[in-house]
Amino acid sequence: MTPRRNLLLLLLGAWAVSPLAAPAAPPPDEQWLSQAVLDELRQAPPDGWEALGRRVDSLILSRLSCGRLDRLGALTDLLYARRACRYLPLAAGAAPGGKLAPWLLDHRDLARRLFRALEDVRDPCQAMGRLAKLHAAGPERLADWPDLAVAFATAEEMKHFRPQPDPPDVAECFAYYTDPRNGFRCDVGKLPYELARYLADTRLSLAERRWAQATYGRAKDIDATFFGIEYDEDHFRQGKPKRNASAAYTLGNLSRLGGVCVDQAYFASEVCKALGIPAAIVFGRGGAGVEHAWFARYVPDRRGGQWISRTGRYQEHLYYVGVLRDPGSGAMILDSELMLLGTEALLPLEQREEADTATALARFVDGARDGNSAPDASLLARLAEQCRASTDAARRPRVWTGWLSAQRKIDLSMVEDLLEQAIRRDAAHVAAWRLLVDLRKADRLPVEHLGRFFDVLVRLTAAQYPEFSCQLVLKLVPTMPQADARQRAWRRAIEVYGKRPDMRGRLLVALGDDWRAAGQKDKALAAYRDAAVGTVQLAEIVVLAAGRAEQLYLEAGRRDLAIQLYAALFAKTEPQDVAEVFRAQTSHFQLGSRLAELLKADGKLAAAADIRRKLNG
Repeated sequence: MTPRRNLLLLLLGAWAVSPLAAPAAPPPDEQWLSQAVLDELRQAPPDGWEALGRRVDSLILSRLSCGRLDRLGALTDLLYARRACRYLPLAAGAAPGGKLAPWLLDHRDLARRLFRALEDVRDPCQAMGRLAKLHAAGPERLADWPDLAVAFATAEEMKHFRPQPDPPDVAECFAYYTDPRNGFRCDVGKLPYELARYLADTRLSLAERRWAQATYGRAKDIDATFFGIEYDEDHFRQGKPKRNASAAYTLGNLSRLGGVCVDQAYFASEVCKALGIPAAIVFGRGGAGVEHAWFARYVPDRRGGQWISRTGRYQEHLYYVGVLRDPGSGAMILDSELMLLGTEALLPLEQREEADTATALARFVDGARDGNSAPDASLLARLAEQCRASTDAARRPRVWTGWLSAQRKIDLSMVEDLLEQAIRRDAAHVAAWRLLVDLRKADRLPVEHLGRFFDVLVRLTAAQYPEFSCQLVLKLVPTMPQADARQRAWRRAIEVYGKRPDMRGRLLVALGDDWRAAGQKDKALAAYRDAAVGTVQLAEIVVLAAGRAEQLYLEAGRRDLAIQLYAALFAKTEPQDVAEVFRAQTSHFQLGSRLAELLKADGKLAAAADIRRKLNG
């Protein structure tokens, strides 16, 4: 692990780490609360889970009203009970005889991970069905591999553009990764489920996995697998059918017949997964505009590990931003978010769980305050008396109630304080930042309070994970109602992120949109032109910025100036020697096409035809 990464881990895991070192159990004066609620959960009949869930909601609000939001141990247990009441009915219906639900209650180490993981999947019912299949195949193995089991339950199967032949079912895949004879590169039993999902989404046939093990099991340079696939130049340059198109889509056939970048990325990532290395296909557009694919993989080391996303990401082609599929949600995410996930996974489990607790409770409180929920501290007082009266002296904890009095309202300030607690524990916790964006978009977080989080976002994530950080800035700044506040924020963002031409371009377009909405078209036009000229080698942005500028020119009746802009930009681009389907993606083609259309509309037919000839080679 590099010194820079050590420093980043300290920052992400400890925005003031010492006073926030999370205990593994609730503080002594709240242990009775955790034990009482967990006992109620164990004793509740299936038809009582819904009612218990409502009771736990009330207890959570009561506990929050007592303050001490920096102490999240008991609240983490209460949140676990709340989620259990929601998901146990799914478990009861997923397995014959309702065996899965009581098994989960008896295996809280796995269940606490599972219920947290179900919060970010598209279909919790399907996820619970996958877990039921694993449970039916051997519950004892699930208990020994809790994170891997949760990963397989909550990871959707990869949907590649060509299906994987002879895919094994989820139980066979799980058995493959729990077989110690396979000698994996990573200790898959120690991978947090968030990382193990990038193993669990494969359905590569068992025969292909054995082929990968035999062929690359001892390879020192695993990244070389990407370049081991011969590139199909005839398809890319001339548009001929791919050589592998008529063969089964197997690793052996790809190795024999070759392919293009997406085939190389698929091959390398699947070989990695077969060897027990989490991996993913990453997609992006280069400077010229042609779509490309490379792969990311997890690199284990003695201190944990980290994600890398550089193999096949040719630096000279300016693939600044990559996206990949999140196996849990099925959504496309930035590869910089994957980097954050890798860093977050190195934090202690309790710390990550408490960051999740604080974020989930912030969202819960935000909804509860809309319902005018009035916390009743007497609920906790009655529960304390029940604990004191318990006849089970051996399990009865000491009941401390000195802290038990309503100190706070269930209001917006509590939402903000809980979010702060989440970020203090884990500044890489993406769910906390997404909630912050949602609150601002709904105008539920006062803009004057945004600086409390904005400074932390820029300070802790901008240097190492600028794409993720900048994306949040692009979402947050437009929610500011005051134009002068937005302008200050845009200027600061350009100072922070402006060294990267793609980010500078995106921020300038956003600034131009702001000026245009305010009716200051001259300033908007200057921002758009600046963005276009500065990103002329970045197709995705230059085409966007030039289009924005063109609209303003046409509104002003100055088609001639729009033509001048496109002509200047087009002159700085180069044609790409690729097949037509790829050529159409390039900035040279898109800028030239628009220039030709404007020239034709202006009556300059010969000039338009000349541009068309250049585009068609």
